[in-house]
Amino acid sequence: PPSLPAEFLGSPDLGSLAVRGPFACYIEKHEDGLYKWDLESLNDYECHEGLYPLGVKVLFEVDEVARSLRACRIDSALGVSTPADPSWELSKKLALCAVNTHLSLVRHFNWVHLAGGAQFAIATRNRLPSDHPLMRLLWPYIYATAQSQDSVTPAQMLKRGDFTTIFSFTFESMCKLFDDSWHDFPIVVNDPEKDAEARQIRDAGFDTPTMDNLDQFFRIMYEHATEYLRNYYPEDTPGASTEAVRADKKILEWLDELNSLMPNGVGVTGESLTFEDLARLVARFIYLASVQHEILGGFLWNYQLWTHRLPVRVYRNGQREPLDVYQRLV
Repeated sequence: PPSLPAEFLGSPDLGSLAVRGPFACYIEKHEDGLYKWDLESLNDYECHEGLYPLGVKVLFEVDEVARSLRACRIDSALGVSTPADPSWELSKKLALCAVNTHLSLVRHFNWVHLAGGAQFAIATRNRLPSDHPLMRLLWPYIYATAQSQDSVTPAQMLKRGDFTTIFSFTFESMCKLFDDSWHDFPIVVNDPEKDAEARQIRDAGFDTPTMDNLDQFFRIMYEHATEYLRNYYPEDTPGASTEAVRADKKILEWLDELNSLMPNGVGVTGESLTFEDLARLVARFIYLASVQHEILGGFLWNYQLWTHRLPVRVYRNGQREPLDVYQRLV
């Protein structure tokens, strides 16, 4: 059975959820010492009749003594809400519904499965021979990707599929969301060190337990990729490893195809390639398959099933989601 997160005891603790658990990937620097969840772009997508729209922005202030975040303002369809307002609890529900929906549809299915994992698998299969050392390293992380995509994508994305019958968006809006967010995919989300720098949350005066944990995972994967690749591209003299990977035409072809297939490329090209670039890129793909996919997928078992705390829909009349919606979610 799912285990109720401590953040869901009583009124959900947005400040804790901002740094601990699956939604820690959303917190970013705002201005004037504040931080934010910014999901206002979800206002662009129509919801089913009777549901609140999901464009939401949450502002957080830093508690320097407790080294934590505290939600202090929510902008939503209800207007501006602060903790003293009667609309605060409903505003928190809207914020959680928005972040829950975006995590499932955009960060998980679109960015892990479609824009990230699928393109990674296609390029690797197309450009690396089965006996290439890089293919042998990456094979466990692309195995059965095409089969799983073929199995789950129609069931999830068809007009009467899971996504549009579970979450808030109409079929047309869901398709528009996938089209729009495809072009936004940043490979850096699979590099927690660089991602934290981009969001300006490192050494910001509050604890970041999930980010710290993900840093540890990524560091292991980066060291593993480095050690493995050194066996095939050794550093006998300064710069020798970089020269060796640049001389490997299969790696250059693989990079070209990755940059062609992924919406914003992978941040590394053959012209600028170094050994460290290659090791870090490999670590990002290992992380995508073995950490990112899990924290955005199976890990949600302990969060999403508590829909009285983390709703998949918020109805204007206050009703809970219908039973068939909950059954499909499970």
